[in-house]
Amino acid sequence: MLAAIKAMLTPSRPTQETATMTDTTVISPAQTQAAIVQATAAAAAKPADITRVDAPPTVPWHTTLDNEIKTYALKKGYDLSDPFKAFAAAAKGHIEAEKYIGVPPQQLLKLPADVNDEAGWKAVYQRFGAPVDEKGYDFSQVKFSDGSDLDANFSEFMRKKAFELHLPTTSASALSQAFVGFMEESDKRESEQITQKLTEEKAQLQKDWGNNYEYNRQTAVQGANKLKVTAEDVAALEKVVGYSRVMEIFRKVGAGTTEDAYIAGKQGGEFMTTQQTAQTRLNELVANPQWAQRLSQNEPEARREFEQLTRLISGYVEEAA
Repeated sequence: MLAAIKAMLTPSRPTQETATMTDTTVISPAQTQAAIVQATAAAAAKPADITRVDAPPTVPWHTTLDNEIKTYALKKGYDLSDPFKAFAAAAKGHIEAEKYIGVPPQQLLKLPADVNDEAGWKAVYQRFGAPVDEKGYDFSQVKFSDGSDLDANFSEFMRKKAFELHLPTTSASALSQAFVGFMEESDKRESEQITQKLTEEKAQLQKDWGNNYEYNRQTAVQGANKLKVTAEDVAALEKVVGYSRVMEIFRKVGAGTTEDAYIAGKQGGEFMTTQQTAQTRLNELVANPQWAQRLSQNEPEARREFEQLTRLISGYVEEAA
């Protein structure tokens, strides 16, 4: 278009006839403007160049992505401004996911996000084997070494505690069996200690009684019979009082020859006036672990009551000094 305007504004070359004449042609501003308009119109009327291809407007590469994919990528924090970074992040996530691909759903465990989600955590514990309630624990196969069953109270305690701790059923049974083993072992050690102590005290008593040992032992047996004390009662007293002390008390009871009709002093809120009343009272005391403990600690009141009862029952009279 500029070339056309230039041609229009350039004066034509003079002919041979007029070459000798001086060229005094002058182009006015109006002519210049008209030439520009004419050239512009001619250029507009000229067909467009179809070989020219302008670049389309630039749009984000992820514009055409599915909304679900785009939302997932943004939620995961992928950098969508750079397709290379986004691809790298997606590939890394897929590599990690491949480690779990092929695992059955029942083998996957999703932990609750909230530590206070009781229902969610309960489902987790149940996946590990905890029952839905206390009744789900069965201790019928837990036995003592002799084949006997557990005490009902112990079984109930274990059910409540196992459920409280969310223990799997197998773990609860194993723990209960371990407790049983511990109790049996503890009882065994205690029995061995008692046997050893009893052996030592018998040896010491035999030494103390010397040649009168067998006579004194028989006298002690008679005293125990007078008190109507069973072998179980004697064993219980030996544990808290000691073998030597029990045998000496029964020896004194067995050596008694007369019966007191009345023992002054209030025992347990009542006056002991008869052998029958005294015997009943002694039986109650022997069966009371707290009283037996007080007696083993030589508590004055417990000791005095025990001696008064045994004297009344046996008819023992204190030997003159």
